[in-house]
Order: sequence, then C-alpha cells, then structure tokens
Amino acid sequence: MPFEINHGLGRFNSKRDLHAALGIPLSAAPGEIRKRYLKIAKTLHPDSRDDESGKKMASDLLSKFVNPAYEVLSQEKEREEYQVILRLLEKQLLTANIVPTPTFDLAQEVFNATNVEEAYHRALNTLAQDQYKDLNNALKISEQISELNLIYLWRSAGGQATAATPSVSTPAAAAKSEATTQGHATPVATPGTTPSTEVSKTEQFTEQYFRRAEELFNKGIYLEAIKELKDALKIDPRSARCHALLGKVYLQQGSLSMAKIHFNQALKLNPQEVMAIQGLEAINKKERQAQKQQKSTEPPKPEQKKFSFFGLFGKK
Repeated sequence: MPFEINHGLGRFNSKRDLHAALGIPLSAAPGEIRKRYLKIAKTLHPDSRDDESGKKMASDLLSKFVNPAYEVLSQEKEREEYQVILRLLEKQLLTANIVPTPTFDLAQEVFNATNVEEAYHRALNTLAQDQYKDLNNALKISEQISELNLIYLWRSAGGQATAATPSVSTPAAAAKSEATTQGHATPVATPGTTPSTEVSKTEQFTEQYFRRAEELFNKGIYLEAIKELKDALKIDPRSARCHALLGKVYLQQGSLSMAKIHFNQALKLNPQEVMAIQGLEAINKKERQAQKQQKSTEPPKPEQKKFSFFGLFGKK
C-alpha cells in the first residue's frame, strides 16, 4: 500500500508531511523529534506484534513512512530546507486567498481558536497519542494531523476564521465536508471579479510557484522544483517564465530533449525570454562538443589498397 498523505498539508507538498508522519508540531525542536521517533520505533517494532500481517505492516510503516520523515528532520541542513518550503507555502496560502476547510471537530477548534498555538498543540497531542496504536488507522490519523498543520500554517500567516465557516460538530456535517472537500483547501470566490483581475491573480499565483521552484533549483532540489513548475503550468500553461525555468532544471539534470521542448515553448510564448535563449545556446554548445568528441574517438578508416593496371599483370 502507498504511504502517502493526500490530505491537509500533504496535498500542497508532494503528498508528504514529515511532521504529520511523526505526530509532532511544525515547530518541534531536534530533541523533541528524536524522542518522538524513538517512541514510535518502539511501538512499531515487529516483536510487539503477534500475527505476521501485523508485523509486516508495522515494519512497512516504520521503514517506508516514519524513517524517511525522521531522516530529513533529524539532519540540520535537510530540516532547514524543508522549513523553507513550509515558509513559502505559508505565504502562498494568503497570497492566493486559500482557506483550509476543517473536516473534523479538533480541526474546527484550531481553525476558530483565539489562542491558536495552544489549541493546535492540544489537538495534535490528542491525535498523536493514538496515531500508531491501531495500524489500520495510522495513515488516517496522520492525515488528520496534516490537516491541523495546514490550518495552523494558515492561521500563523494571518488567516482569520469567519462567521460563515461551516461547523463540523455533527457526524452528518463531517461526512458531507469529507465527501465534498476531502481536506482540500479551496480558493475564496470574490464577487464581481473582472477578467483582468482574474488574470492578475493567476499571474500572482504562478509567481509564487516560480519563486519556490527557483529557490529549490538554487539549492539543487530539482525534483521538487520540477513539481512546482508543473503545478504552475497547470494553472497558467502560457507562462513563458515557468517553461523557461523548467527547461533550465531539465538541462541541469542532463535531459536535453525535455529542456529543448520547454525552452522552445517559452520562446513561442515570448520570443524575448532571455532564460530560454541562453538555455538553447547552452544546449547547442553541448551538442557541438559532443559531436567533436565523437569524431575524435572514431577509429580511423582502413586505407584501401590502390591497384594499377600494370600492377595487376606485372612481374612477380
């Protein structure tokens, strides 16, 4: 089974939320991270399970879900890079006018709380206590924690709950919210929006993706940069800048054919796109160098013997 978080913060970050996998707050210190990991590792130890299926599931959760999260958050450099992504997402939530939709009671409490910090930690601790007790519910609880993380980020960025926010205190309301949103964050519609305003908002939204991708590219995190740019192009396929940067990422990875496609598309949309022009020049240079190298390594052709008429019938 895939160990992915398709809910809450995970939906905005490549189907993962490292803090949710460990059941720790986004502000957790290194000591807190290690302490929580050791506790989970003890809970998921195969010897703590009686049946074989339980042992396998515990082992899979530990190796494929918990360990990868701990490997990132336990390393200072990688943890800082991950925090950069979260800070960029925090800004994006308000810039793009995105409001999370609470789907269960604890999430609703954090969404509406006066003291967000206190409500967030209380709700998270409640969920973390049961996170790995029942292995069949481990992913579900992790996704609920990821929803808390998304709401906490939004509130930390300055998001404010409104009186119109739907309540999920009843099972029926919670089921309806789960069925319609499944933890998605939804853009708030603005009455009387003109087409020009929509265009500017689209450009503003893709600009956030572009900046995140540029920062990830500069840090050498190419796969995440590609994802950010592809998401941006889903919103605005005519963004020459995004095509150009995507070509640059592919070029850095050595994928010349994919780089060419996006550089050419960028120039089709904007013939003056400098990044694309420079990118194609770099590709042409690489291809010329490769051709020269190929010629220099080719074995010399064998010389053909020349025969004259007299040579054929001459004396032996």
